[in-house]
Amino acid sequence: MKYPITVTADGYAPRRQRIAASLSLSDAGRFALRHWGLLAALAFTFAVHLPTLRYFFDGDDFVVLGSVEYLGATGYVRDTFLMRDIVPNWRPLTGAVYAVEWNVFGLNATAWRAFNLSVHMSSMVVLYTLVARVTRRPSIGAVAALVFGVSGAHFDTVTYITALPHVLATFFMLASLLAMVSYTQDGERNKAAYALSFALFTLAFLANEGAFVYAPVIVGAYAAFAARRWLRAPQRLVLHAIPYVALASGWLLFYEACDCQQLKFEGYFWGAHVFSNYAVYFSWIAFPARAMPLDPDAMRWAIAAVVATALLAAVVRGPNIARVAALGIVLALLPFVPVEIWTASRYSYASVAFFAIVASIAAYWAFDRARSSHPLARVPATLVALAFVAAVAGLYAWQSYAQDARSGRGTERWELLVNELRDTYADVPDGTTIYIVGGPWTNPMEQYTWVPSVARTVYGDAAAFAMPAEAYRLDPPDTRQALFLQWTGSGFEPIEPQQVLGER
Repeated sequence: MKYPITVTADGYAPRRQRIAASLSLSDAGRFALRHWGLLAALAFTFAVHLPTLRYFFDGDDFVVLGSVEYLGATGYVRDTFLMRDIVPNWRPLTGAVYAVEWNVFGLNATAWRAFNLSVHMSSMVVLYTLVARVTRRPSIGAVAALVFGVSGAHFDTVTYITALPHVLATFFMLASLLAMVSYTQDGERNKAAYALSFALFTLAFLANEGAFVYAPVIVGAYAAFAARRWLRAPQRLVLHAIPYVALASGWLLFYEACDCQQLKFEGYFWGAHVFSNYAVYFSWIAFPARAMPLDPDAMRWAIAAVVATALLAAVVRGPNIARVAALGIVLALLPFVPVEIWTASRYSYASVAFFAIVASIAAYWAFDRARSSHPLARVPATLVALAFVAAVAGLYAWQSYAQDARSGRGTERWELLVNELRDTYADVPDGTTIYIVGGPWTNPMEQYTWVPSVARTVYGDAAAFAMPAEAYRLDPPDTRQALFLQWTGSGFEPIEPQQVLGER
């Protein structure tokens, strides 16, 4: 025969599988070689935040958990949408995610935290894709993803349960920005990309109502990357901006007109403190060392001035993506700088993503200038650049780990409270109030929602309070449908009300 058959059909099948497996491994190898920077950033970020997966829920997490358990998933989502819940915001998408997580994970805090971490790392992938696409330098994208991934500026946010609105909204916002940039760079031919951008922006808003401020960022990205087209026909910019402007302005008008206690609270107003808060956050995202201050000292004012100057330079001389990112830093902080009574690391979360873009582009510019200065400078410049990135990432990671560890230790008393309640009473009648005498939960502020919500989480229709014995004697509580527990230092001991109230 001219073409003899040397392999049977049965023998060819395993060979075909081996060839397919070999091709898959080859493709995976090429992908890893091209995107090794992203893979390294993801691995390092996972290692930094891995210890947080063993932490329990924190106090304000129980406000959500208790509400879902008490109202049921449907009731909780309904009350969240109608702003009848006790959580001070309007975040229906996040509320729906919480309801699903409670039904799937229950009191398994590791699963909740792992979900948050997975969203954070997904944002790193989107950020990398965006920066690498625009700059055509995967190394710049990898540095941006790394800075965002491990930055100590958003410690206690990445896996913190009730910081999910910030983590989720940032993911959708970055994805919306990527879709818009893709749409413009593809010549506006793919209308689905534009629709996807607006849909993702809407999801960001539903995850965190403060995300409405990103409308100018997304529209600004269109204006920057499609300037040649809309400058010839300005109506194109108007038409592309209308959906984003409509959603953002509609929400802003509703906020101003609504007398909603869910959205407005004491200590939130526009005043001189806005400038000092911007100084705190500008300095903090660049230098997240020690504890976040409420008021900036001289050093933080100086760092803030440097950051502000760098942002201005990015707007004037930087590439389009740097201009968009500079605007993003300012607007990402806008919903939070009016808060006079506190600052919080979670408020800087989205701004760090934009800061990472500006920082990585600036660092690459300096590196490129150094390696191009002389033929012999290429290798030393590369080594110095790698060492610099490693040092910055290491310092940021150290701050993240140290701050997270401190917060993690704070969850231990809440785990103790849950375990002791469950060990003492497997169940209690509906409407029961549990009065705890002493223990590490007697902070007066925690009695408003945190401690009562723990009992709701464990039993459903129940509440709890924890105060010193003197507080009960000064203001005796209603003893009907009430249980009293004495903290002994090692556990709870049921006691009679008379022993607490001093009655005869």
